[in-house]
This record gives sequence, C-alpha cells and structure tokens, in this order.
Amino acid sequence: MASAELSQLMSFDHLKAAVTEFARGFNHSYYQPLHLAILKGDWESTKAFLDNDPSALTAKVTILRRTALHVAAVGSQWKIVEKLTQHMPPNMLTELDLIGCTCLHYVAMGENIDAAKALVAKNTSLTQVTDFKGFTPLIYSITSTICKEMVWYLVLNTTDDSPACPFSGPSATQLVGLLTAAGFHDITMYILQRYPNLATVSDSNGSIILNVLSTLPSHFQSGHNFGFWKRFIYHCVPVELEYGNIIWNSLQTLVPSIKLVRDAKGRHVSAVRLVEFVCSQASAKNDCQFWQSFVSADIIFNATSSGIVEILRIGFQFFPDLVWTHIPNEGYVTQTAVKNRQEKVFSLLCKMPTNCKMQVLALDESNNATSHLVARFASQVESIPGSAFQMQRELQWFKEVEKLDHPLHKEVKNQDGKTPWQVFKEEHKALLEEGKNWMKDTSNSCMLVATLIATIAFAAAITVPGGNNQDKGIPIFLSDTTFMVFAVSDALALFSSMTSLLMFLAILNARFAEEDFVMALPEKLIIGLAFLFLAIVTTMVAFGAALSMLLKERLKWAPIPIALLACVPILLFAKLQLPLLIEMIISTYGSRFSHLT
Repeated sequence: MASAELSQLMSFDHLKAAVTEFARGFNHSYYQPLHLAILKGDWESTKAFLDNDPSALTAKVTILRRTALHVAAVGSQWKIVEKLTQHMPPNMLTELDLIGCTCLHYVAMGENIDAAKALVAKNTSLTQVTDFKGFTPLIYSITSTICKEMVWYLVLNTTDDSPACPFSGPSATQLVGLLTAAGFHDITMYILQRYPNLATVSDSNGSIILNVLSTLPSHFQSGHNFGFWKRFIYHCVPVELEYGNIIWNSLQTLVPSIKLVRDAKGRHVSAVRLVEFVCSQASAKNDCQFWQSFVSADIIFNATSSGIVEILRIGFQFFPDLVWTHIPNEGYVTQTAVKNRQEKVFSLLCKMPTNCKMQVLALDESNNATSHLVARFASQVESIPGSAFQMQRELQWFKEVEKLDHPLHKEVKNQDGKTPWQVFKEEHKALLEEGKNWMKDTSNSCMLVATLIATIAFAAAITVPGGNNQDKGIPIFLSDTTFMVFAVSDALALFSSMTSLLMFLAILNARFAEEDFVMALPEKLIIGLAFLFLAIVTTMVAFGAALSMLLKERLKWAPIPIALLACVPILLFAKLQLPLLIEMIISTYGSRFSHLT
C-alpha cells in the first residue's frame, strides 16, 4: 500500500548523499535562530529575522533544503504557515525539500484546513504537485491524522490534470485503497461517480476496494454488535441530519454516544452503496473472466470468515455463480461459514434462491461432513454471559446445522475415525466442565440468598407485627389493610424462595450431560432466578408494610421513605441479575436459529 511507500520516498543512501552535498555550503548556525523560532511558534522573533534578512523568506534554512514555510508546516505551526504564505512568492510554494514534499504535503497531514486554504489560494496548482513517488497532498491527507474535513477539501480542489493525474495515473490505485481503508466511503463514492473506471481497479488479489472492505467487518452493520439501547438508537437515528432537525442535533450534542452511533450508521450505509456501485460497474463490463478474477476467492473467503453479509449478498446478486466459489483448503462458501461460526452468512445462504443443499452435503478433503465442521469449538464465539450458555449456544448451532445435513452423515466417520457427535463432545469437553462449574457456583450463591429469605419470611409469619390478641391469638392489626399487604407479601416471599431453592437444588443434583444444557438446565436456572427475584421484591414489600404499621401512628410520613429505601435492593438486584435473566430467556426460548431451517 501507499503508506509503506510514503515512508520510503527516498532511499536512505540517496537522502544521506543529498544532505551531505547540500550541507557543504549550508550555514547552519546562521539560520538556526530562525528555525527554532518557527518551531516554537514565536512569530515576533521569526518576523524580526525576516525583516533583517528578507532573502531568508525563500532561502533553504535546514540541511533538508526546507524553506521557512516547510519548517512551519512540519512543526504544525499553522498560524505561522498562514502568515508566511502571505509574503511568500506563489512559485516558491511548489518547492520540494530533500524528502520530496511541498509545504502542502505536510499541511495535508495535519488538521488545520485554514492553512491548506491559504496555500491553495496563493497557488491553485499546489494540489497537483507530487512528491518523488508521484503522490499528491491528497494521498498524504489520508495516510496521516485522517482528518476527513482535510480529505474532502483536497478532493474538491484536486483535478486529474497532468502531470500528477491522481485519479487516472499510477497513484490512483493507492488513493482508492487508502480511502476505503480509512472508512471515507462517501468520499470514495464521490470520486467513483466522477471517475467510474476507478471502481474496477484490481491487482493480483482482485478488486482493490472489495479486497480492503472484506477485511473491515466493523464498516458494516453485520459486523457490529450493539447493545440494546444502541441498537434502538441505530434504527431510529437518521443518517443525514438536516439543519432544521433540532431534536436530533440537540440530542447528539447532549449525548455523544448518539453521534457515534449515527456516524457508524452513516459509514455502514455508505459502505453498502460503495459495494453496490463497484459490483454494478464490474458487471457492466460483461466479461466473465474479468469478474471471476475481480471478485476473487480471497475476497469471498475474507467476507465469509469475517461475517460481512452485505458484501456476499450484493456480490451474489450481481454474480450468482459466486456462491459456488470453492476456496482452497476451506471448501465451499457454506462450509467456510460453518467453519468460522458465521451464523448470519449461513442464514443468508439458506435463504438464497440457489439451493445450497449440495454444499452442505459435500465432504471435504479429510472426509469431514458439514456436521463435523459445525461440531468444532469456535474460539471467536460472541460474548455470552456464563459458560453454561456458551455451551447452550454451541449445542443449538450444532443441532440446527445438523438438521440440514444428510441423516446418514450423523454416523459418517472422518479420517480420524470420529462421528460428528464424538467430535463435538471432544472439542467441547473443557467448555462442558466450565459450564458445569458455572451452573453449580451460581446455584450455590443463589441458594444461600433463597435460604435466608425463606428463614426470614417464616419467622415473620409466626411473629407478626404488633403481636397477637392474648385471648384469641388473632393478630392485633388483622383489620388493618396494611397488615393484609404484609401477610400476602410474606406468604409470597416464603413460597417464592422455597420454589427458587428447590430449582437450584435440582441443578446441583443434575447429571450435566451435554444435551441438558439446551433446555433442562437453563429452564431450571431461569425459574430459580425469576422466583428469587420475586422473593426479594415481596420480602421488601412485607418489610415495608410491617414497619409502616408500627410507625404510622407517630410518623405519618414514614411509609414514603420506607418504600423508597426498600426499592434500593430491588433495583440493585435488577441491575445485576436481570440482564442475565433476559439473556437466558432469549437464548433458551428465542428463535435465534429458526431462520436456518
């Protein structure tokens, strides 16, 4: 890529020789005060030196043959760059230093648009001047700080004129590749619409643009795993915000994460448009051999293994036969998706009009059926709370893909003499043990809480607030409505905690076989946690009701702070355990893999 070439504009030996040659007649001590003043941003000292020696304005003041303007640009002294530009002759702005750069090359690597505007206003041809490798300042703006505003400015002010020809010459390939890698897909689209031939530039690895995009899953929606709230914002926020849209503009100012989500959505939308445009330009060539090499097996493999559904979906729409791409040492696309645990890609293939059943039925070089491949443990499994639910997810994935495979393949042995289920058990032995320990540790912890609640609830039931009538043994507050709240809540707390206790006890006594992690164990844990949460809530309600009965005669306002304080442990438990409970319910009863069958 161009970034590697930019760091080697001139070989070290040639640069050393040029510096040595220039240094022979260079008066370093004379220009040193000017050099240091510029680097410090000291305009007063700089101006005083130039007033004393006006020739220093255009002279080479460093051993790298840099002018004062070069020094200011290299040192990021943007105000001095603007002031020196006002006095510098226009033709001097195109001077190259021994590295091979103009002052605009260095300014392009920064983020100060005003400095770039001042230079271009002084000499409009400055954007066309290339370094020793033929790279314009536009290329430099993409390979450095990556200031999108700077890139946009240089794109709009750079033409394809000779001798640079940045959009049709040798550097055009690097330009397209760097823009794509930087994620400036809207800028890339702007250029491609004006120079469509750039859409089909390729090398030995196929399309430059598709090759780069296929390694960047975060540039697509399928490569992002947002949380619940960010997913909600993602679907609501518009990509383009109009100036009149006060609500969204205000919200993203107050909540920076909204702007981050909107920027990500904008990048995703632009990336999809870019892929569509590139594929449409390639298909327009109507050359089978061209697009077969244009969308290479490497691109298909990268997109499949990274889970970039958008590239595959668009590629298959324009070139349906790509679905039958056979990737060396990996197999067909379906097998590659299974190997790399890419459920979204596998789902896409299952929904396609082209029947991928033949790919699922195919055996690889090691006599592995698709069921063997899905049985392997994937290290890149998405983050799931708890080893037990990672085991559940693995089993669900295995069983759903197994349904699509031929029934006879369940007993087919690979070259190691193992069936798919044997491979699964061996590959997931460590995860099974981790899941077993996680289930036991969680159950033991929750059992302790459930036991304490049951003990408290039982004790409260036989020693009711206010005591009992000595003659009849009836609670004194029996006619009080608050007492009924206490009684019902205490009873619910006792029953809920006992139910929870029994569920956790059942988990501890389970056999912990692989199949138990699909439904049996998760169901018990879900029921146990749900009833434990109910027990905590009803315990707090019972406590609040009891305390209110005892204090309401003297402190009529007491029920309000009591109720508020009782909410604290409930909210804490909800924050700490409710997300886990929701994840478990979704994982156990959700239709995560239903689209595969």
